[in-house]
Amino acid sequence: MKKMFGGIILAFSLLLADQRHFVWTYEYKTVSKGEVEFEHYYTTSHPNSSDLSEGMKTGHQLELEIGMNEKYDFAVYHQFEQQNSFVYKGYKLRWRYRFGEKNQYFIDPLLYLEYHGKPDFSEHGIETKIILAKETTNMIISFNPVLEIEIEEDENEIEAEYAAGLSYKINKLLRAGFEIKGSENGHYFGPTISHGVHDIWFSLGSAFAVGAVKGEKPDMEIRMIMGIGIK
Repeated sequence: MKKMFGGIILAFSLLLADQRHFVWTYEYKTVSKGEVEFEHYYTTSHPNSSDLSEGMKTGHQLELEIGMNEKYDFAVYHQFEQQNSFVYKGYKLRWRYRFGEKNQYFIDPLLYLEYHGKPDFSEHGIETKIILAKETTNMIISFNPVLEIEIEEDENEIEAEYAAGLSYKINKLLRAGFEIKGSENGHYFGPTISHGVHDIWFSLGSAFAVGAVKGEKPDMEIRMIMGIGIK
């Protein structure tokens, strides 16, 4: 029995993840060199917030992140969606690079580049973000301006988006805050909480539409992310 519990404790001591405190907004952090992290995103989208069962879509995103060096990491995503049936929606490849070190500048900058595509290669997309963040002992503030380019067989589309968040440390394991996000098709606001430590954690957040939305955007979204680091 002692050996079994010792093995469990040892296994968890080898989990070294980069904890996220937001669900829509990225922070100034990358996976450390030689470390691997697994994340699962669970997202529900609701076209009508007064009836959450009407037209609900459920999305799953599986992500594997690898720390290439102390400032640069790489990730592979696989996306699935379920409404009437469970389907493979597509894949993503993502690069992040940190400039400087935490609190070296007044605002800490990180560059984010993502490619995403459909399984049949009929659609492609490029997404770029600049993560501008500041972290103190008890507070994290981050702002992400986003430019997304969608490339389809018949047309191309460019859309500017944004996400931002504030998170406050309540105790060693719990943080609470809020996030905002949006584009020309709609703007959203909602609370976010995160729980855990660097080895295993989860974050839960919601996004409620502020005013009208268009372009088949949902009226409300709920997202939970769980992360586990593997040495």
